[in-house]
Amino acid sequence: MSDKVRRLLVLLLIILKEAGPTAAQDCSSSSCLSSICDCSNRLPGLTSVPQDLPTNITWLDLRGNAITTLSQSDFSIYKSLTSLDFGSNQISMLQNKTFHNLTSLTHLYVNKNQITSLPADMLVGLGDLRSLDLDDNQLSSLPADIFLGLGNLETLGLYNNQLTHVRANTFAGLGNLQNLHLSQNLLTNIPANIFAGLGKLQTLHLDRNMLTNLPTAIFAGLGNLNQLFLFENQFTTLPADIFVGLGNLQDLRLSQNKLSSLPVDIFAGLGNLKTLVLGGNGIRNIEAGTFCGTTKLHYLYLGNNKIKTITAGTFQSLRQLQTLHLFSNNMNTFPLEPLSNLSSVSNLRLDLNQMETLPAMAYDILASILTVRIENNPWQCDCSMLPFRQRMNGSYLFENQIRCAGPGTLTGQLLRDLNPEDLICDHKEIESSAGPTGDGIALPTALLAVLCAFLGLCMNPLLP
Repeated sequence: MSDKVRRLLVLLLIILKEAGPTAAQDCSSSSCLSSICDCSNRLPGLTSVPQDLPTNITWLDLRGNAITTLSQSDFSIYKSLTSLDFGSNQISMLQNKTFHNLTSLTHLYVNKNQITSLPADMLVGLGDLRSLDLDDNQLSSLPADIFLGLGNLETLGLYNNQLTHVRANTFAGLGNLQNLHLSQNLLTNIPANIFAGLGKLQTLHLDRNMLTNLPTAIFAGLGNLNQLFLFENQFTTLPADIFVGLGNLQDLRLSQNKLSSLPVDIFAGLGNLKTLVLGGNGIRNIEAGTFCGTTKLHYLYLGNNKIKTITAGTFQSLRQLQTLHLFSNNMNTFPLEPLSNLSSVSNLRLDLNQMETLPAMAYDILASILTVRIENNPWQCDCSMLPFRQRMNGSYLFENQIRCAGPGTLTGQLLRDLNPEDLICDHKEIESSAGPTGDGIALPTALLAVLCAFLGLCMNPLLP
């Protein structure tokens, strides 16, 4: 029976169960359709594996019950099982050789239980296993060679346990593994060759641990890796060549670490990268060539950092970039040059920065982007904003986001609602900002008066 037919039968069982009376505690042949038995969510909850089901069943769903212990005798009559699901029970004990008779098993789910340790021989004989889900348990360690012999395993879930370490050979022999979930554990470091031999790995979750550093060649040999999640760890630095060889990587997430800077060539070779998330670090500046190798990047998240300025050529090679997040940084000037060549961007966030003014050319850039957020900046609605204000015509939503933080009585008002003649500068501020001329002498007051009168920027063209 194909997987598609089995899924349809499972769906039909669910529909029939939900349409009928509330499920009773028992589960018998009446709960089975063909070779699939749905014994999930019995009330008040099954406490053991039913023993009166058809012996030729291949799928057994026991999710959402109150089973606490599993032993080999529970399955001695169900030797044809290919899929077995114990998710969301109360299992705390797995006895030795629990699954030894189930040599045809391809999918085993024991997630969302209370398992603190695994028998060393738990998986012996399960050479056909394709998916093993141990997520959401209380495992603090794994027996040596626990996965030995599982050469056909494609997905291994160890998410949300309490693992403090993994041995160098923990995943040895898993040559067909494609998805490995080690997120939300207590790992502080991992051996340099932990992923050796996992050449088919496509998705690797190491996020939400306590990792402080990574060995230089930790990802060597993972040329098929498509997604790499390293967020919510404790990284302060990363080796410059940490991602070398990951030419097929498309999704890289490094947010919520403690990175203050990035090696300039750290993303070199990631020519297929489409999503890069670097938010929530302490990044202060980015070198101009940092993203030069990521020419296919679509999504770049730099929000919640400490970036003050962006060098002109920083985004020059990102011709396919669609989303750029720069919110919640320390930028005090609009990044005019870095943004001027990003014609493909359709989503831009510059909100929650320290920008006080917008040059006239910023209007053209913002008007060319479908979705813009620039609110919550300390905009100073004085003469420096006049050229930008004169461009505003009410056609774009971002015009509603520029609320004045000063000066004086203009605080709290929207720039769009102000008349151009309201945007004035005190002559003393102009003189101060003008600064000394080339020979160190400040511009004469009379000259400032003429300039103010000509430009219509001062409240009174005749200065005292």
